[in-house]
Amino acid sequence: MAALLTACPSPGGGDPGQTGKPVTPGKPITPPKPKTYTTIVSGRVTTPAGKAVTQYDTATRRSVPSSGDAEVRVSTDSSAKTDKAAVAADGSFTLRVKHPGTFTLSVDYPAGRDYKAGSPQSVTTTKAAHTQDIALKYGYTTTLSGQVFDTAPPGPRNDVPIIIEVEGSEVTDRGGVPTLTKVEGREAARTVSSTIGGTEGSYSITFDHPGSFWASASFDGRSGNYSLARYTGAAATTGSIVLRP
Repeated sequence: MAALLTACPSPGGGDPGQTGKPVTPGKPITPPKPKTYTTIVSGRVTTPAGKAVTQYDTATRRSVPSSGDAEVRVSTDSSAKTDKAAVAADGSFTLRVKHPGTFTLSVDYPAGRDYKAGSPQSVTTTKAAHTQDIALKYGYTTTLSGQVFDTAPPGPRNDVPIIIEVEGSEVTDRGGVPTLTKVEGREAARTVSSTIGGTEGSYSITFDHPGSFWASASFDGRSGNYSLARYTGAAATTGSIVLRP
């Protein structure tokens, strides 16, 4: 009598010949959650030279602190929500940011001022604390043109270096007239006098500034300057410089 052989089910209940736990039909696969970090961001909102932000007040004829008018905003790619933080009068700010490792900082600052908001800054960090200063841009652009005149011998002179400085002046009120006093400044642009359009000693230079600037020139021990206490127009202005011992 022949023996009848039958297949026995596997101990795990799956198909014969397979190992491991059976796959439950219809069970969803849960992807891992993206990792997030929390960072305390602190810093200062400053001028391009790293100084405190001010705004010239025409009524008082002086520059007054204006960092407090700014607001720092933060955004991430993983959230449509934008967090923000007020800026103190000294330019300092603190912001708690929850992010996936990268985030963007930007500044909201009133339009039509001596300074204006710059481009957003991207930050990459996984640390618990991060320091980031944010510099504004200058609010005005001017093209200054003119001639350089020498006194030894008298007449226009080419090849004279001309340097434009900004944030290196203080506007004071002398008898109701704004007067510019020069202090340590920041170079914004430079050029050299040359013959332009047949006119010897000419120069033309375009630069950004916060409403006042100082142009200086020097040659062989002689120097001169041209300055404007308050100039906020975009049209070209003319300023000739005379070199004196």
